[in-house]
Amino acid sequence: MGKNYDFWIIPKVFLILFFLTFFVYPLALLMVYSLQVQPDALVQFFNLIFSSKYLLVNSFFQASVSTLGAVLVGIPVAFVIARRNFPFKQAVKSLFLIPFVFPSILVVISFILVFGNNGWINQFLQNSFGFQVPVNFLYGFQGIILAHIFYNFPLVAKFVSTAWESSDKTMKEAAQTLGANRIQTFFSITVFQLLPSILASASLVFIYSFMSFAIVLSFGGIQFSTFEVEIFRQIVQNLNLGTASLLAVFQFFVLVLVSGVYFYFSKKFIIFEKPNSEKPKNINLLSAQGIVEVSILLLAILLVVFPFLSLILFAVTDPNTGAFTLKAFEKIFFAQQSSLAGTTPVLAIGYTLFFALAASVLAVFLGLLAVLNQTKTRFTSLIVSGSLAVSTITLGFGYLLGFGSGFFWLIILGHAVFVFPFSFRLLQNAISKIDPDELAAARVLGANRWRVLKFIQWPLMKKSVLVSLAFGFAVSLGELGFVLLMYDGIYPTMSVYVYRMLSHFDLGAAAGMGVVLIALSFFCFYFIEKHSSKVQVF
Repeated sequence: MGKNYDFWIIPKVFLILFFLTFFVYPLALLMVYSLQVQPDALVQFFNLIFSSKYLLVNSFFQASVSTLGAVLVGIPVAFVIARRNFPFKQAVKSLFLIPFVFPSILVVISFILVFGNNGWINQFLQNSFGFQVPVNFLYGFQGIILAHIFYNFPLVAKFVSTAWESSDKTMKEAAQTLGANRIQTFFSITVFQLLPSILASASLVFIYSFMSFAIVLSFGGIQFSTFEVEIFRQIVQNLNLGTASLLAVFQFFVLVLVSGVYFYFSKKFIIFEKPNSEKPKNINLLSAQGIVEVSILLLAILLVVFPFLSLILFAVTDPNTGAFTLKAFEKIFFAQQSSLAGTTPVLAIGYTLFFALAASVLAVFLGLLAVLNQTKTRFTSLIVSGSLAVSTITLGFGYLLGFGSGFFWLIILGHAVFVFPFSFRLLQNAISKIDPDELAAARVLGANRWRVLKFIQWPLMKKSVLVSLAFGFAVSLGELGFVLLMYDGIYPTMSVYVYRMLSHFDLGAAAGMGVVLIALSFFCFYFIEKHSSKVQVF
């Protein structure tokens, strides 16, 4: 017993000190700062929140509509995946991991290329139907909702299809025996079986949409600004840290409430297949229902794959002649001088790879310390829960107050904090499947903690460690808000480079860098897919 205590005391202290210093302290500092603001900052805060109302209404309304849209699109897709057999089903299910490793700034570029005022759809309308004025598909509320639905409906489909596949058919069979038709059975039995997964995924989509940064910043403008964008604007443009701190604290407490909803329903979310679950049927292409199901499936696949396909096509096509070209990549790999992003493109790629690799390794190391420590503690759970309620801009603001800016190690530490919940969940899922009797037997036979870890736990966890590294690398790879706030013109990453090029309407350079970012993201996706056959990702 004493040896086990000695084995874990240093890792446990390190884990606690790390998160007290780089998570709790910045947030506590931000809250203390918000209580010490000047009266004019308080007045501006209330004017932003209650007088103009645009900020409060925009934040809640766009997040609510985005959530509703993602649920309405995700549930039919979940039905087809869970209840029907079709060719390449596993590959299609894997496709729904793409948005999780696809940087949001690339969604912005691809949507501009397709739906923008000079995008492909508007060009088609002008050339084919003589439209004189471009149709505004993108800029404003509708563009934000469209991008959020694309980005989040796979999350709903993933959660709900998993629950649907494992739902118990006994109650449905009983209801049908008593005379209920399929529609009555669905609304009286199936909906209630799926409700925890629907509400868990919906609350998560709401959180992600509420603190969305790149999409709202690019498509919304001041008129459709949200808390996340307004916090950034108050810090960077207005230098009004008092109002920004009040907005950040207000947003944090809102998201704490929503994250509580997520954790409550996620505990009720069915993830284990039951022996009496309903088996999926083949799609009947000769029926109207079968045609609808195939249409739903094809539309979902199109929604997932079109952003990166459109971006790749644009990057290798001359916009004037339509001929094949590599000019975008020449600008990326052979630029000798600093660009508008503040650095050369090659250096931006180097910074990105360095930050992503260092952050993912650190996050996995912290995750291992957390899950391998068998001591009952709520500290790790509080960190995982709190991370959902803290946006990249909020944590970055706390780092600015506590540590300053311009230090590359702060970017690594901040990214590790954001990546940690992914690593922790993946590793926790893996270690929970290890038979505790096997561990107890090894200890009874004299194996110490190190030998138990080396010969029993590690062999069963190593695939999860690899998947966790790839997930963490992908999350760090596409992060924009934290770096944009913290890098201070010194360490711009690929996402910052793309954003700067978009701001200066250099779509060629943005698309070229975007394709490089896609390649790295798909490397992560391929790695995750290859090694996650026995790993519970979500």
